[in-house]
Parts: sequence; C-alpha cells; structure tokens
Amino acid sequence: MSGDKEEQRTAVYRVADEPDAAIASRYEFTPNSSGPIQKYLEAIAQLRLPSGAPLVSVILFGSAAKGAFIANMSDVDLIVVLPDTASQDDRRHIQEKVLALEIVHGFRMPSDRTGGWLEKYVERCTGYSLSGFVCTRSDLLSGEITRVLRLSPLEGVFVDRIVLAGVIVSAVTVWGEELLAQVPIPVLRRLDVLKALFIFLSAVILSAAVFPLFPNATKYAMGVLKHSLHSCYFCYQQKTASLKEEVDFFGSRVSRRNVLDDLLNRRRRYSPSLPFVLNCLPILFRLHIRTARDNRFPQPVSRNSIL
Repeated sequence: MSGDKEEQRTAVYRVADEPDAAIASRYEFTPNSSGPIQKYLEAIAQLRLPSGAPLVSVILFGSAAKGAFIANMSDVDLIVVLPDTASQDDRRHIQEKVLALEIVHGFRMPSDRTGGWLEKYVERCTGYSLSGFVCTRSDLLSGEITRVLRLSPLEGVFVDRIVLAGVIVSAVTVWGEELLAQVPIPVLRRLDVLKALFIFLSAVILSAAVFPLFPNATKYAMGVLKHSLHSCYFCYQQKTASLKEEVDFFGSRVSRRNVLDDLLNRRRRYSPSLPFVLNCLPILFRLHIRTARDNRFPQPVSRNSIL
C-alpha cells in the first residue's frame, strides 16, 4: 500500500454482461477505492466495436491489481483485448472510449485545452498519456511488446523486455477469456536494463528541455522515475510492489534517497520543479547501473511469481 497504516478490505470484482463470462478476482484495497474501480471496469466490459462485436478480455495490471491503488494518485491500468478481426480504426475507437470513461469515472482529469503536436509527442515519449493498452488477442499471445503497443520496428529496437514481463506478472483478468497463462515471457537480459536506462534518461532530458513550455513537464519526469523504479525492482524480485515499497528497497542501495522521497511527496502534493527533473538524471543512472551489476542475467521469469 502507500505505507500508511490504513485499514484494508477485500473487494470482489465480478464483471460480466453474461453469467458464464464472469470472472471473480480478489484484491486488497483501501476503503472506498474499490467502488469507483468496479463501476469503471463494468463500463469498460460493456464496450463494443463499431460492428457491435464484444471485447475478448479486460485485464487489470499495475497498482490497482496488486493492492497499491491510491485515490487521486494512481492510474487504473488496463489491457483491453479485441478480436483478431479488429482494424486500426476499431482500436482507435476503443482507445477513445476508454479515455472518455477514465474522465467520466474520475481517473483522468479532463483537459481544458487541446495540446499541440509537440506536447502530444512529448507525452507519448515519456509515457505520460499511457494508462493501458488496446491490442488484439493474437498480439497479446505473441508476447511481443512491439505488437501489444503497436510500435514501429525502429521503436521496438529501444524497448526492453522488462516492460511486458512486469505487466504480465502483475496482471489479473477481470472479464472475458483468460489469456495470461498463455502469454510467453521472454528471458530478461542485462541489455534490457541498459535499454531501459537509455529510454528513461532520454525521456527526462526531454522533460527538462520542454519545462519552460509545458506545465506537466515535472509530471513527465515523475512518471519516468516511477517506471524506472518498477523496472529495476522487478529485476531483483520478479514481482511488482507499491511505489513506497520500491523506494524503501532502493533507499539503502543508492545514494540520493531524498530524490526518491521527493517523488513520493510530489505525488501527494504536486508542484512543478525543474531541480527535481534534473535530479532524476543521476538517480536513474544509479538505479539501473546498480540493478545491472547486482543481478544475474540472463534471467528467466518464473510463472510462480504471477499473482
């Protein structure tokens, strides 16, 4: 959880439009957090392609799936799986519907302005606008992150294997066909840790460069540092954890713990800060170099670690 001694309760999600399609999943949540998520997932499960075809599966991962959801801070991360017959227009249609439902159910703030192409590009590069994936059944079962994320071959060269491994290990199916056990998880390499470092450093440098222009530049860097912690922690533990647990884990392993604590504080009470953005650069370097040095690679991912 967030580290606070908050009382917990068990929430049972049963999301279906047909009785035999129901899948019950149990998670631990702080009080009052499960109701909005339940309603949001029910709305997602009711989505249809323009042709009227239903979704294949709705898969929950990240903080909401592992019991670390914090209202007004955490995202509800989803993989929405479509039939293999879905077109690119179908994907775009569902993605727009998911975005609209995020706003309706209070998991994303509506924008009071339309970002230009540069802002949208920066948000895509830093992962700021991404809270889930829309892919086809065969894309997911391929186990290829480039297919799941619809990346170009060039973009795929820079994406590490830890991304999909971390998603699958933390994921649970809340509606539809159970596919997770069939998704192949590739062996993790030391190269993946270094590829992640390259991408994260590039994203923070970009955040610093656009800081005078875009109000969310600090949030971009915060998201990058959060994903870096997730990635490195996974290499040590082969499981996911709350951000607070990850900060505590690395606090004794890398210097500049204050930057990690600053990340937690800014998630509770946000304020823009160029020094914070710049301070992310050395801590990213230390996290990934320490991870690459401490762990043995190649590293197979155990199915026993899947929640």
